[in-house]
Amino acid sequence: MEVDISDKAHAVIKYGLAVLLLAAFLCAGVVWLFQSSHRTLSIVEAEVAGHVVQARALAAGTITEILVGDGEPVKQGQALAKIKVKVSPEQIQQLESNLALSRRNLEELQAGVVTVQPVFGGGSGEDVDAARTRYEKTQFLYDMGAVSANERDAAEAAYQAALGGSVSYQTVTRSASPEAIGRAEVQVRQAEAALASAQQASGATELFAPVDGIMYLTEIKEGSEVHAGEPVFRIGATGEMWVEAYAAKEYADLIHVGQTAYYTLNGHEFLSSVAEVQDLSETEQKDAAKGTEGMRPDTPHVGQLRVLISIPSQESVQIRPAMQTTVKVLLDR
Repeated sequence: MEVDISDKAHAVIKYGLAVLLLAAFLCAGVVWLFQSSHRTLSIVEAEVAGHVVQARALAAGTITEILVGDGEPVKQGQALAKIKVKVSPEQIQQLESNLALSRRNLEELQAGVVTVQPVFGGGSGEDVDAARTRYEKTQFLYDMGAVSANERDAAEAAYQAALGGSVSYQTVTRSASPEAIGRAEVQVRQAEAALASAQQASGATELFAPVDGIMYLTEIKEGSEVHAGEPVFRIGATGEMWVEAYAAKEYADLIHVGQTAYYTLNGHEFLSSVAEVQDLSETEQKDAAKGTEGMRPDTPHVGQLRVLISIPSQESVQIRPAMQTTVKVLLDR
């Protein structure tokens, strides 16, 4: 028996099209509402920045084999190259000293790091709160390597001045980070391997990666002679990276810490936030006044805002220092 479905088909086409148009209208409305409550600032030529750690030879010798290629990811403790060591009684003694120092450093890190911290007292008001907030943020960024000691000291001095100079100091024992302890453990293993190989008279030892990261080959090649303590390879530490962008100073009142930002790296979109905003003209003046570590006059970013944006943990996406992207910051209306 034949069934005529033409009426049903016409109904589906008629009302289905209406539903699709309504859905499109609703999506456009949502986008309009979002854009009406936010403005987006695009900052081009933003770049991934971070710490570069040197992998150093602990003994003099010859590179016999390079085990990792340029740009390849490496894990902490992974063998990077093989070295045929040249030994002498003096070198054996030096390697023994290196091992003792490495073990002592590991023990101290495991016991905790003793630091002297300022304790501020007195004072009140918005200026004090702002100075304290600035100091705490700068100390945090200094610990992750994103700002210089001069900037940290300037923030501390400003906080102290806001409090009228009332400051005392206390000794605090803080636990070392797992990364620092892991790095020290790698150094101990490497020192043990170098000493054991040297004691076997012209044996072979291996050079290990001190951190997780990306391998950057230097001019060292197989057959190159290296000296004890010489940097052999560079590792871009993937666990200590951020996106660094520069904006015109006219945006100083629009960009602030905590704003939502997003960008794309290696085909993956990241949703993050602004971690710090620095006025490089102020930094230039402070450093120049101190006469230390001042920015070079030819630095292209003098007078701009340096915007630091965090990188969320994403092990499945390979991110390397110097990767470029465009950052979009959602500004308040």
